[in-house]
Amino acid sequence: MTQIDHTLTAVAASNPRYDALTQIIHWLSLIAIATAFVIGLWFEDMPRGPEKAQLVNLHASLGVLVLALTAVRLGWRAVVPAPPSPGSRLMQVAASAMHLVLYAVVLAVPISGVLMMAAKGRSFDVFGLFTVPPLMATDRAFGESLEEAHAVLSYLMLVLVGLHAAAAVFHQAILKDGALARMLPFGSTGKNSQAAASRDLRPTGTPA
Repeated sequence: MTQIDHTLTAVAASNPRYDALTQIIHWLSLIAIATAFVIGLWFEDMPRGPEKAQLVNLHASLGVLVLALTAVRLGWRAVVPAPPSPGSRLMQVAASAMHLVLYAVVLAVPISGVLMMAAKGRSFDVFGLFTVPPLMATDRAFGESLEEAHAVLSYLMLVLVGLHAAAAVFHQAILKDGALARMLPFGSTGKNSQAAASRDLRPTGTPA
Protein backbone atom coordinates (compact mmCIF):
# COMPACT_ATOMS: atom_id res chain seq x y z
CA MET A 1 0.00 0.00 0.00
CA THR A 2 1.37 3.44 -0.93
CA GLN A 3 1.72 6.40 1.41
CA ILE A 4 -1.24 8.05 -0.36
CA ASP A 5 -3.35 4.94 0.31
CA HIS A 6 -2.34 5.01 4.00
CA THR A 7 -3.28 8.68 4.19
CA LEU A 8 -6.68 8.17 2.54
CA THR A 9 -7.42 5.23 4.83
CA ALA A 10 -6.50 7.25 7.92
CA VAL A 11 -8.67 10.16 6.80
CA ALA A 12 -11.62 7.83 6.16
CA ALA A 13 -11.22 6.18 9.55
CA SER A 14 -11.05 9.53 11.36
CA ASN A 15 -14.27 10.83 9.79
CA PRO A 16 -17.58 9.08 10.64
CA ARG A 17 -19.15 10.52 7.45
CA TYR A 18 -18.74 9.23 3.92
CA ASP A 19 -16.66 11.54 1.74
CA ALA A 20 -18.36 14.11 -0.51
CA LEU A 21 -17.89 12.13 -3.75
CA THR A 22 -19.47 9.01 -2.26
CA GLN A 23 -22.39 11.06 -0.94
CA ILE A 24 -22.97 12.66 -4.35
CA ILE A 25 -22.82 9.30 -6.17
CA HIS A 26 -25.13 7.72 -3.58
CA TRP A 27 -27.90 10.31 -3.96
CA LEU A 28 -27.53 10.60 -7.74
CA SER A 29 -27.83 6.81 -7.98
CA LEU A 30 -30.96 6.83 -5.82
CA ILE A 31 -32.57 9.53 -7.99
CA ALA A 32 -31.64 7.70 -11.20
CA ILE A 33 -32.93 4.34 -9.90
CA ALA A 34 -36.22 5.81 -8.66
CA THR A 35 -36.78 7.74 -11.90
CA ALA A 36 -35.99 4.70 -14.06
CA PHE A 37 -38.37 2.54 -12.03
CA VAL A 38 -41.23 5.03 -12.36
CA ILE A 39 -40.63 5.45 -16.10
CA GLY A 40 -40.56 1.66 -16.50
CA LEU A 41 -43.98 1.39 -14.88
CA TRP A 42 -45.22 4.31 -16.98
CA PHE A 43 -44.44 2.91 -20.42
CA GLU A 44 -45.14 -0.75 -19.59
CA ASP A 45 -48.71 -0.73 -20.91
CA MET A 46 -48.31 2.04 -23.48
CA PRO A 47 -48.92 1.21 -27.15
CA ARG A 48 -45.96 1.24 -29.51
CA GLY A 49 -45.13 4.68 -30.82
CA PRO A 50 -42.70 7.62 -30.65
CA GLU A 51 -43.67 8.55 -27.09
CA LYS A 52 -43.04 5.04 -25.77
CA ALA A 53 -39.76 4.83 -27.70
CA GLN A 54 -38.56 8.06 -26.06
CA LEU A 55 -39.45 6.78 -22.60
CA VAL A 56 -37.71 3.44 -23.25
CA ASN A 57 -34.63 5.35 -24.40
CA LEU A 58 -34.69 7.50 -21.25
CA HIS A 59 -35.21 4.42 -19.07
CA ALA A 60 -32.24 2.67 -20.70
CA SER A 61 -30.11 5.82 -20.46
CA LEU A 62 -30.76 6.01 -16.73
CA GLY A 63 -29.77 2.34 -16.45
CA VAL A 64 -26.43 3.06 -18.12
CA LEU A 65 -25.98 6.04 -15.77
CA VAL A 66 -26.60 3.79 -12.76
CA LEU A 67 -24.03 1.31 -14.09
CA ALA A 68 -21.47 4.08 -14.53
CA LEU A 69 -22.13 5.61 -11.11
CA THR A 70 -21.90 2.22 -9.42
CA ALA A 71 -18.63 1.40 -11.20
CA VAL A 72 -17.16 4.74 -10.12
CA ARG A 73 -18.38 4.23 -6.56
CA LEU A 74 -16.87 0.75 -6.31
CA GLY A 75 -13.60 1.98 -7.80
CA TRP A 76 -13.50 4.92 -5.40
CA ARG A 77 -14.38 2.60 -2.49
CA ALA A 78 -11.26 0.57 -3.30
CA VAL A 79 -9.18 3.75 -2.88
CA VAL A 80 -11.04 5.42 -0.02
CA PRO A 81 -12.48 2.87 2.44
CA ALA A 82 -15.89 3.40 3.99
CA PRO A 83 -15.93 5.01 7.45
CA PRO A 84 -16.32 2.62 10.38
CA SER A 85 -19.88 1.39 10.83
CA PRO A 86 -21.78 2.05 14.06
CA GLY A 87 -23.43 -0.68 16.07
CA SER A 88 -22.46 -4.15 17.23
CA ARG A 89 -20.32 -6.59 15.27
CA LEU A 90 -23.47 -8.44 14.20
CA MET A 91 -25.00 -5.21 12.88
CA GLN A 92 -21.82 -4.43 10.97
CA VAL A 93 -21.79 -7.88 9.35
CA ALA A 94 -25.49 -7.54 8.45
CA ALA A 95 -24.86 -4.09 6.95
CA SER A 96 -21.94 -5.39 4.88
CA ALA A 97 -24.03 -8.31 3.61
CA MET A 98 -26.88 -5.96 2.69
CA HIS A 99 -24.48 -3.69 0.80
CA LEU A 100 -23.01 -6.61 -1.16
CA VAL A 101 -26.44 -7.91 -2.17
CA LEU A 102 -27.64 -4.40 -3.02
CA TYR A 103 -24.60 -3.70 -5.19
CA ALA A 104 -25.07 -7.03 -6.99
CA VAL A 105 -28.74 -6.32 -7.74
CA VAL A 106 -28.12 -2.67 -8.70
CA LEU A 107 -25.61 -3.93 -11.27
CA ALA A 108 -27.77 -6.85 -12.42
CA VAL A 109 -30.86 -4.75 -13.17
CA PRO A 110 -29.37 -2.45 -15.85
CA ILE A 111 -27.15 -5.22 -17.25
CA SER A 112 -30.19 -7.47 -17.73
CA GLY A 113 -32.02 -4.55 -19.35
CA VAL A 114 -29.24 -3.81 -21.82
CA LEU A 115 -28.90 -7.50 -22.70
CA MET A 116 -32.69 -7.78 -23.07
CA MET A 117 -32.72 -4.98 -25.64
CA ALA A 118 -29.75 -6.52 -27.42
CA ALA A 119 -31.42 -9.94 -27.59
CA LYS A 120 -34.44 -8.25 -29.15
CA GLY A 121 -32.21 -6.56 -31.72
CA ARG A 122 -32.72 -3.04 -30.37
CA SER A 123 -30.21 -0.24 -30.06
CA PHE A 124 -30.72 2.83 -27.89
CA ASP A 125 -29.29 6.31 -27.44
CA VAL A 126 -27.80 7.30 -24.09
CA PHE A 127 -29.08 10.82 -23.40
CA GLY A 128 -28.45 11.60 -27.09
CA LEU A 129 -24.69 11.35 -26.53
CA PHE A 130 -23.95 7.97 -28.11
CA THR A 131 -25.74 4.86 -29.31
CA VAL A 132 -25.48 1.43 -27.71
CA PRO A 133 -25.89 -1.14 -30.49
CA PRO A 134 -27.22 -4.68 -29.94
CA LEU A 135 -24.45 -6.51 -28.10
CA MET A 136 -25.49 -10.01 -29.18
CA ALA A 137 -27.27 -11.87 -31.94
CA THR A 138 -31.04 -11.44 -31.95
CA ASP A 139 -32.80 -14.11 -29.90
CA ARG A 140 -36.40 -13.22 -29.15
CA ALA A 141 -37.00 -16.11 -26.75
CA PHE A 142 -33.89 -15.21 -24.75
CA GLY A 143 -34.98 -11.59 -24.84
CA GLU A 144 -38.34 -12.49 -23.29
CA SER A 145 -36.58 -14.44 -20.54
CA LEU A 146 -34.30 -11.50 -19.85
CA GLU A 147 -37.33 -9.19 -19.74
CA GLU A 148 -38.88 -11.33 -17.02
CA ALA A 149 -35.59 -11.44 -15.11
CA HIS A 150 -35.25 -7.67 -15.46
CA ALA A 151 -38.72 -7.14 -13.99
CA VAL A 152 -38.13 -9.51 -11.06
CA LEU A 153 -34.75 -7.96 -10.30
CA SER A 154 -36.27 -4.47 -10.47
CA TYR A 155 -38.86 -5.30 -7.81
CA LEU A 156 -36.20 -7.07 -5.73
CA MET A 157 -34.09 -3.92 -5.91
CA LEU A 158 -37.09 -1.85 -4.79
CA VAL A 159 -37.51 -4.12 -1.73
CA LEU A 160 -33.78 -3.98 -0.90
CA VAL A 161 -33.65 -0.19 -1.24
CA GLY A 162 -36.70 0.05 1.02
CA LEU A 163 -35.07 -2.20 3.64
CA HIS A 164 -31.83 -0.24 3.37
CA ALA A 165 -33.66 3.06 3.88
CA ALA A 166 -35.71 1.66 6.78
CA ALA A 167 -32.55 0.39 8.48
CA ALA A 168 -30.88 3.79 8.09
CA VAL A 169 -33.89 5.57 9.61
CA PHE A 170 -34.05 3.00 12.45
CA HIS A 171 -30.37 3.57 13.26
CA GLN A 172 -30.75 7.35 13.10
CA ALA A 173 -34.06 7.74 14.95
CA ILE A 174 -34.08 4.79 17.38
CA LEU A 175 -30.48 3.77 18.00
CA LYS A 176 -29.31 7.37 17.49
CA ASP A 177 -25.93 6.21 16.18
CA GLY A 178 -25.89 8.62 13.23
CA ALA A 179 -26.05 5.98 10.47
CA LEU A 180 -28.18 8.13 8.15
CA ALA A 181 -26.15 11.28 8.81
CA ARG A 182 -23.02 9.44 7.65
CA MET A 183 -24.33 9.81 4.08
CA LEU A 184 -25.30 13.48 4.57
CA PRO A 185 -23.14 16.61 4.81
CA PHE A 186 -25.03 17.67 7.95
CA GLY A 187 -26.61 16.19 11.07
CA SER A 188 -25.20 14.39 14.08
CA THR A 189 -23.30 11.19 13.37
CA GLY A 190 -23.79 10.03 16.94
CA LYS A 191 -21.38 9.13 19.70
CA ASN A 192 -21.18 5.49 18.59
CA SER A 193 -19.85 6.40 15.15
CA GLN A 194 -17.27 8.75 16.63
CA ALA A 195 -16.20 6.07 19.11
CA ALA A 196 -15.84 3.56 16.28
CA ALA A 197 -13.70 6.02 14.38
CA SER A 198 -11.49 6.54 17.44
CA ARG A 199 -11.08 2.78 17.86
CA ASP A 200 -10.05 2.37 14.22
CA LEU A 201 -7.41 5.08 14.60
CA ARG A 202 -6.01 3.65 17.88
CA PRO A 203 -2.73 1.76 17.37
CA THR A 204 -2.88 -2.01 17.67
CA GLY A 205 -2.57 -3.16 21.26
CA THR A 206 -3.80 0.12 22.75
CA PRO A 207 -6.54 -0.61 25.31
CA ALA A 208 -10.04 0.79 24.68
